Amino acid sequence: MIRGLHGLVLLAFLVLAPSAVAADLVVDGVPLPSDAKVAATTPGGAFEQWKQAWVGLWSNRIKHILIVEAVEADGAARVVYAIGDNARAGRPASWRRADATISGSTLHVRIAQYMASYDMAGDGGLNARFELGTFTDRAEMTKADMASLTRPDARVAWLRGGTFEFLQTGLVEDGKPVRLEAVVFRPDGPGPFPLAVINHGSTGRGTNETSFTETWSSTLLARFLNDRGWIVAFPQRRGRGKSDGLYDEGFAPNRKAGYSCNAEISLGGADRALADVEAAISVLMQRPDVAKAPILIGGQSRGGVLSIAYAGMHPGQIAGVVNFVGGWLSEGCPGSIAVNRALFERGASFDRPTIWLYGQHDTFYSIPFSRENFAAFENAGGKGQFLEFEAPAGQGHFVMGRPALWSGPLEDYLKSLR
Repeated sequence: MIRGLHGLVLLAFLVLAPSAVAADLVVDGVPLPSDAKVAATTPGGAFEQWKQAWVGLWSNRIKHILIVEAVEADGAARVVYAIGDNARAGRPASWRRADATISGSTLHVRIAQYMASYDMAGDGGLNARFELGTFTDRAEMTKADMASLTRPDARVAWLRGGTFEFLQTGLVEDGKPVRLEAVVFRPDGPGPFPLAVINHGSTGRGTNETSFTETWSSTLLARFLNDRGWIVAFPQRRGRGKSDGLYDEGFAPNRKAGYSCNAEISLGGADRALADVEAAISVLMQRPDVAKAPILIGGQSRGGVLSIAYAGMHPGQIAGVVNFVGGWLSEGCPGSIAVNRALFERGASFDRPTIWLYGQHDTFYSIPFSRENFAAFENAGGKGQFLEFEAPAGQGHFVMGRPALWSGPLEDYLKSLR
């Protein structure tokens, strides 16, 4: 359960002042100045590759457009920096013009104490990084033709390398069939590929309904797995992202109060979530580009504990499990010990090793609390390796966004599956 500030929340402050609050042009929810333009180009000139419009998503959630409007001979530049709504922070979409500098293969934009840097990638895109003290965020940017981008019916490829799809599941709600949205990252080549299904977490306290409709994925993890031959799918459970149905994973009787700490209600929500995971996997396994073989399952926070539990319930489907900071109820919730251990112990019947990746200074699941969950899993017969990583204060819950910490151990784990 996510209950605190994340780095993406702080992105909202990047546009506080002075910033445009209105625009004559809106691109798929992102405002731009009506006179925005790409810098004039001279074939073969210096900094030629930068004179583009670029689109991407901060944290795979917040829409972002960068337009390089001017570049001087010394690398001084002028840009339009625009972002879409930040539902979690309650910040509206906005844009501003800012000075920038280009040095080698990197463009830097500084606004007050915030820094955004953009590194030219080998495939012609940009790898963007946002920094505010110890908070960091990332986006993968692709080139966008300005004329096409600003058409009234523009369809923007916000997610580099990923496609947004709908899974026609066997779920039925209120007499209607349920489609679940999924973000799919496919490796190069004809396939078929082994399948990795990565499950999302909660929405904080469950009180911000606008965050329910945010589609979650991780390009960092997807790229890592794609490079090792896996096709990666991030299904969105009922009522999350653009999926059909009601988001109902353990809410209090008064839904406005958010998630319930009551064990019976909470476990009922987990059962509903597991039914959604099963429905999504059933469809994904029928794809022609998916190999007929056991799959890798994993997830973040609630998605992590769901993955462990699912493996125990469907051991024949699963090759391995990757649990990033998994848990269902924050340890501050009464009943959290009983609920979390009950779900983890469901996974104990999975007879292959699992990997548990946790960060220190996690404000929802401390290391001692999570190690006790792991011990309960092992005592019930589960197999696995528990790893803890150092992270900045308050950021332990977001180790998935720090691949330098987990890429080595996860590489070894994937090799062991073969």
